[in-house]
Amino acid sequence: GCISTRHSLAVLLMGVIIHFFTLRSNFSIIVVAMVKHSKNNEGNSSRENECYDKFSWDPITQGRIIGAYSYGHVFSQVMGGFLEARFGGKKVLGLSILLSSVLTLLTPAAAVAGEWWLFVVRVVVGFVQGVTYPSIFGILSRWAPPSERGRLLTIVSTGETLGVFVGFTLTARLITQFGWAVTLYITGVAGLAFCCIWCLLAYDSPSVHPRISEDERKYIESNLETTTKEREIPWFKMLSSPHLWALIYIHCTDGWGFFMMLTCLPLYMDTILNFNIDANGALSAMPYLTLMASRILSSFIIDAIIKLSSFKKVNIRKTSILALVGVAACLVAVGHVRCDSTAAIAMLCLATAMSGVMIPGFYPSYTELTLGFSGVAFGISNAVTNCAGFIVPLMVG
Repeated sequence: GCISTRHSLAVLLMGVIIHFFTLRSNFSIIVVAMVKHSKNNEGNSSRENECYDKFSWDPITQGRIIGAYSYGHVFSQVMGGFLEARFGGKKVLGLSILLSSVLTLLTPAAAVAGEWWLFVVRVVVGFVQGVTYPSIFGILSRWAPPSERGRLLTIVSTGETLGVFVGFTLTARLITQFGWAVTLYITGVAGLAFCCIWCLLAYDSPSVHPRISEDERKYIESNLETTTKEREIPWFKMLSSPHLWALIYIHCTDGWGFFMMLTCLPLYMDTILNFNIDANGALSAMPYLTLMASRILSSFIIDAIIKLSSFKKVNIRKTSILALVGVAACLVAVGHVRCDSTAAIAMLCLATAMSGVMIPGFYPSYTELTLGFSGVAFGISNAVTNCAGFIVPLMVG
């Protein structure tokens, strides 16, 4: 065909990430619509609001509900890497998509039943989706040749931007037209449809794919680093590795700013910059469009440098980390622009532009430093990093 099988798989994995981030990000703006806390939202009437009252949740409760997803997400990361290594990413991701979609359909009923029921459902959604990234890294370790790793990972991670874009912009429009509950029903049904597509088209490795060409299969397998055939995970060796803890530290610094925007940006747009739901969704998505453009551009540049230059890969990975200094400076600057919406949005977009270098520049290190166990290694790292997902909303609240 016109597109290689490995690139087709990357696009399919991008779909998994779109589903993942839609369910994660849309709840931040759904909470804005659910709660009686913004005069700007009063004009955004919907058919559903005649049946569903808004909730009188204080900022602490809102922060706890928004952060509930991350409580569950943290505890399934390492399990996700283990399950992928044992059963394969196709089965693990398929079950994750199925369960998270069903739970999304149950979310409106849980909200009406009480805030703690809603909290529990969101925790479980986070738990079943916690296997996503460890499974994806495990699959890519068997599909992505080193010289294409940054590019394929960028294709996959573009789903983050598209998922957040859908989660913010489309969700805001659906809420305005139909209300927050119908929005969740639409999201859940779409997830069930994608689950069927995933089960039909995804495969764990080139060796089991029935439609891959023999030339491409040989090309991928001959260019992959040698990995251990033994699937037993060397837990002590892995946890005592300074390389892994260095990756975890860098991942945490990148994740803190990411979760700050993912979980709290709609609330910031609503309560500080005073935008209504429609404007909130569109403007909250803008930094993520910048992030996508930055990732695509930097992936081509970094992969070209690795392929054509004499620079060592490890030095290129280290250099890309310097982008985090700029991210931190921009986020600090946002706190000093007060209610200047233009300056605030510009600083947020600049922060995500610099953060975009991290995906093709830094994150392939997991597949290069933990041969054969990249899913487990990323699961450990992502578990620690995702603690920011519930700490940040509580601090902001």
